[in-house]
Amino acid sequence: MKKIILLLGILIVGAPSFALCEYDCVAPYNLNNKFRAVMSNITGANAIVENRLESILKKEVLKIASADHLKINIDSYSPKDLKNGIFKGLKVKGKNVVINDIYLNDLEMETLCDFNYIRQSGKEIVFVEAMPMSFEVAMDSGSINKTVEDGKYKKVTSDLNRMMSSYGMGLQVSSTRISIKNDKLYYVIGFGLPFIAKEQKIVVQADLRVKDGKIDFNNTQLVSNKFNLKLNKLDFILNYLNPLDFSVNLFDNKDAKVTVKDVEIRDDMVYAKGIIVVPKD
Repeated sequence: MKKIILLLGILIVGAPSFALCEYDCVAPYNLNNKFRAVMSNITGANAIVENRLESILKKEVLKIASADHLKINIDSYSPKDLKNGIFKGLKVKGKNVVINDIYLNDLEMETLCDFNYIRQSGKEIVFVEAMPMSFEVAMDSGSINKTVEDGKYKKVTSDLNRMMSSYGMGLQVSSTRISIKNDKLYYVIGFGLPFIAKEQKIVVQADLRVKDGKIDFNNTQLVSNKFNLKLNKLDFILNYLNPLDFSVNLFDNKDAKVTVKDVEIRDDMVYAKGIIVVPKD
């Protein structure tokens, strides 16, 4: 059981995105005796072990994350296979989830192959086979702005400010905020300028698209610009600080590859879908 608990902990912590996320499923092997597996299903032993593990997993996940509602489902071949780190599938569904300083209204994850195989080596988890999972997230402006205000995103802003200082731009990003109205996304960026006490702000309206497996701003338009800022500098700042792409980078370990497949704004919410692949060791 510890093998599966540690696996879920790995998958729900956050990772850099890579484009063109592809995967293959392998045929099952090293399975428990088929007759025993059938008998486990008939006697209900399989369901008992699955329910027990789902309850344990939920408690473990809530140690590293929070959620108003969290549901975990495991589909196994047999109790012995599950103890050996082999299982058919895993589903995770949560509402108002906070993971790794990222706030989400909804999160769903599900394994994409019918055969998943991991094992424990000391304190490390070894992925005997690659594990692909689909994910779906939903974010409103409130959850995005909570992410923006938290520590890890602030480090992104600090890194950008150091970069701009070293190149002598004179600009310093002092605040960022997202607003979604009538299914339109508005990005408000505040700047500090030398010798000017009052924060200067620009408002950008943008559509969303997927580019190279990442969430990208598209058809950007300046709605309000109270000071002169060249478009090439604005594009650089927008791409560097993109809070939406930051918000889908949940997965952090084992060189996990994340690719966004679809993104849209609907009912004043941002919805994104994609695939994560944890490669085999």
